[in-house]
Amino acid sequence: MSVLMITEAETALAHLERLTDALRSAGWAVEVAAPADRRPTAHIADPRLPRVNESVIAVRERSGDGWSYCYGWGERIAPCADPSAAAAAVGRVLAARRDN
Repeated sequence: MSVLMITEAETALAHLERLTDALRSAGWAVEVAAPADRRPTAHIADPRLPRVNESVIAVRERSGDGWSYCYGWGERIAPCADPSAAAAAVGRVLAARRDN
């Protein structure tokens, strides 16, 4: 019998992939990076203005088994159970930056 062990990085990456799908369907350019020495990160940008961008990570909640999407600096966006809400929130932030 083989044992499948899923690491925290793999779980975070799976959450980011779901977020990526929602962001791309809304028209944002997204790349996911998963270097061995850092957390997996989604880099989101306006495809017409790449300087308008943001980084998002998925982190385990301090209590319980839940996960949340957070901006790269740690501010919580939305629970990973709702990637559409997170995509909408990130989209609003990027659109506001683009329009200023």
